Amino acid sequence: MDSVKQHVSVEAAANIERWLTEPKYAEYKVELEQMIANEQWQDLEDAFFKVIEFGTGGRRGTTGVGSNRINRVTIGESAQALCRYAQQFDPDAPAKGVVIACDTRLTSPELSQYTARVCAANGFKTYIFDSFRATPELSFAVRHLGCAVGIVISASHNPPTDNGFKAYWDDGAQVVPPHDRGILDAAAAVTEVLAEPDFEAAVTEGKITIIGQDVDEAYYAAVLEQADGQERDLTIAYSPLHGAGQTNVLPVLRQAGFTQITTVDEQMVPDGNFPTIANRKPNPEERAANDMVVAKMMETSADIAITNDPDADRIGVIVNHHGQPIYLTGNQSAALATDYALRKLQGRGGVTPQHYIVKTIVTTDMMKALADSYGATCYGNLLIGFKYIGEVIRQKEGTDEVFVLGGEESYGLLKGDYARDKDGAVGALALAEYAAELKQQGKTLVDRLMELYREVGLYVERLEVAIYPGAEGFATMQQIMNSLRTDPPKMIGDQVVSAVSDYQTLVRTAADGTTAAINCVKGNVLVFECGDSRRRITIRPSGTEPKLKFYIQWHEETTNPEEDYTRVQDALKQLFEALQAEALSRVQ
Repeated sequence: MDSVKQHVSVEAAANIERWLTEPKYAEYKVELEQMIANEQWQDLEDAFFKVIEFGTGGRRGTTGVGSNRINRVTIGESAQALCRYAQQFDPDAPAKGVVIACDTRLTSPELSQYTARVCAANGFKTYIFDSFRATPELSFAVRHLGCAVGIVISASHNPPTDNGFKAYWDDGAQVVPPHDRGILDAAAAVTEVLAEPDFEAAVTEGKITIIGQDVDEAYYAAVLEQADGQERDLTIAYSPLHGAGQTNVLPVLRQAGFTQITTVDEQMVPDGNFPTIANRKPNPEERAANDMVVAKMMETSADIAITNDPDADRIGVIVNHHGQPIYLTGNQSAALATDYALRKLQGRGGVTPQHYIVKTIVTTDMMKALADSYGATCYGNLLIGFKYIGEVIRQKEGTDEVFVLGGEESYGLLKGDYARDKDGAVGALALAEYAAELKQQGKTLVDRLMELYREVGLYVERLEVAIYPGAEGFATMQQIMNSLRTDPPKMIGDQVVSAVSDYQTLVRTAADGTTAAINCVKGNVLVFECGDSRRRITIRPSGTEPKLKFYIQWHEETTNPEEDYTRVQDALKQLFEALQAEALSRVQ
């Protein structure tokens, strides 16, 4: 260990020593010793400088050996910790059981079966899907089967090298603080991961139950209950980007009556290498991921195109707007879905303040403006992550308030409370219905968006990222956040900073020094307001990837949204560049 301690950080050395000496890491000992013999110091530092955390989407990262990697140990200890932690809150948790799903990633089948073996060995009634499924179906299944907890093996939209572990509580929502920290602490306390020796034998013995069509049909029925419209004359180009969307989005749309669907056949093949995507990032937010479906849309003159990430909880929508492909942002999709849901609710008997929608702090304030215009309530001061939207729904259970819709800027939507996580299927259903209705009026979703900008004001959002890989990058991100927190800028570009909200201390400090408390859970998030709370820049480290995220949100009145949108977007890019330059100037 002496040579190791000379070449890596104290934290990495301590984790490496544990992995070399503790029994639960034994299967990786030879590989780790080889890395040390090969003097792969930077690789070792990156793999061991920390224990992989529960971020906005669970534990997620590169697969491989190490405490900061996804492997059988980090997955196994997470599963065992979740089971044991759940028992502290509910002695009947083992009998209620756990349900497990996975996406189409390369290691997902193996890791999901291993997870099932671990849960069964820990005395939990264990359900596992017969093949890959969408994450929202897992959320539904937890509730449908009455399970104590749920698990998804997925890294969402990350590159092929990655995988992850998402933990769900008994309401079907992802775990939130303090449970995430409690599970992580329980995982650290695991000295030996228990696992049934053989998956097939455990199935034969009744310790593991394989589920499939029955749950699928119940899930489809629950999503289809959210159908609001009658129009179905819409042509759709669709791609699951080699992921699980073909198990939820496609059957839901077809059963809803949308029969004119053309698929990108090459991307219907489940493949965790994502071979047909240029940058191998199956992320609907990135244009490269949508290239083939947009080509299909234009080739077939389809009205809209829809894509999903590999676990099909998020939805990308591209509109054929009078012969031009227009990519809707997650914020625009959320605004349109909000408008559609509240409009339909109004037509069925009215919207009241008891009807509520939910969004996160980095999601468009247009959702609140629309809720206000219809007379609904909007809860919007939530940290990033759909799990916090799920938490609000749980808190409102048993009251006279009625959940309508939740949305986040990262292409996530939930309409109805049959599940407690974002669902690409219900998002696709709502936006396809709205597109079909507008088509009858000779309009597109983009036309309606422009109308809404004129009605409630122009809301423009821009997301920028700065990537800081490895242990060195992690330290740089911490340094930037600490510096901006202790010495916030008074100007960003040509904009005066009128207030700073620090979600780590939960204090908002105005430029004149006055302070106010923030009603929210704590998080490593800073918000800089520029004269109006609807004009702000939010900065935070990603909870799942080595990057800083900059969310810029802007509002102004408009009579010409087509021109004003482009102008404001350009201005927001300059604002980001100014803040990034400020951030980099603080790095030692």
